[in-house]
Amino acid sequence: MDELPDLEKLSVANKDQMIRDLWPLRTLVRELAAQVTALQLKVTELEARLAINSRNSSKPPSSDGLNKPKTKSLRKRGERPTGGQKGH
Repeated sequence: MDELPDLEKLSVANKDQMIRDLWPLRTLVRELAAQVTALQLKVTELEARLAINSRNSSKPPSSDGLNKPKTKSLRKRGERPTGGQKGH
């Protein structure tokens, strides 16, 4: 990247030309900053929509698709043995 010239040594005409060259870039930077802000909001919104599933919304479980949340048993391990009664 070019180094900033010594502004003390530049003529008024050169300074004016630099301002004319840089002024449109100022507007462009403002427009791009507004676009970045809008895109960040859109990304945040889309990420929030991706995080919704049937457990944290009123959506039916069939709408979860292939990314279904794992079921969690309410029963604690070891509380009761699995299977039928002994001797049955």
